[in-house]
Amino acid sequence: MSKTQDRAKAGMLAGLDAGHAQAAIDRKLSSEADRARAVGLLPLEAIHLRDADTRPARPEHVLALAESVGAVGLVQPLAVDKVGRLVAGLHRLEACRLLLATPEARAERWFQLPGVDKVPDALDRLGALPGPDALPEPLRGGLVPVRRLVDLDAQADPDAALAAEAAENTARRAYTRGEVSAMVDRLRAAGYRESTGRPRRGDRALRPALELVLGVSRNTARRLLGTLPAEAGKVAQLGTFSQLAKAAAALNRAADAYLDALDAALPAGQRAPNARELGRLARNVGPWAARAKEELDNLEGDEE
Repeated sequence: MSKTQDRAKAGMLAGLDAGHAQAAIDRKLSSEADRARAVGLLPLEAIHLRDADTRPARPEHVLALAESVGAVGLVQPLAVDKVGRLVAGLHRLEACRLLLATPEARAERWFQLPGVDKVPDALDRLGALPGPDALPEPLRGGLVPVRRLVDLDAQADPDAALAAEAAENTARRAYTRGEVSAMVDRLRAAGYRESTGRPRRGDRALRPALELVLGVSRNTARRLLGTLPAEAGKVAQLGTFSQLAKAAAALNRAADAYLDALDAALPAGQRAPNARELGRLARNVGPWAARAKEELDNLEGDEE
């Protein structure tokens, strides 16, 4: 076979491989699109735990979620397998169960959670939750949004269920400015307020509630709040200082590393005026960077 024929054969095989790879990608995208469309409403009583759930619910998290969900509804759908076993969203499920219980039954359900004795003012907070008839729809009617993983049987394939749980708990959709604004308005109407310091006991802080509702990080919640007008009479949310503190610490380490390298490379008396001048500046930068990091860490702590 000639070199031309060899090259043609190699090109054809490469084309076939590329086609197979693209077909696999297309199938994966199609499957994910099908899953994305499998979002709907399910009666709360139709959702049950799988035999091997990964961890117990934390009562403080359940109660904080119940307070937020009671104001804006369940925003992040639960994930269930094809027969309604819970895959991801245990705290959301327990919060919804708590909200849909009658006020008399809430305390009984609450005391079934492990570690409830470590949550201060829990009974007062339970008593302040909206009644089942005052909940946002569709939760008022006993329905919750779910993402049904139609090709998963969590009982038959627990490893796949664990993988799906991890994926669902890290995947978060992007919210529009209008959606975030509507949620913030409802949280404010329910008594949540912006705060630039550590909330006092009994205060309802807006930013942590938004974190819970959207399932996002503290910094993401701050960024989202920063795009909205501050509540009348309130100061705007402060930005995070953690990145600045990390940069100050990195600057300090860089100054130390430069001075070590300078001492090793330039013995006393050797000329290198620019390098020497940079070394003089590094000696000044180190202490200033350390002090700056301490100040920024203090500001970060005051903001929480």
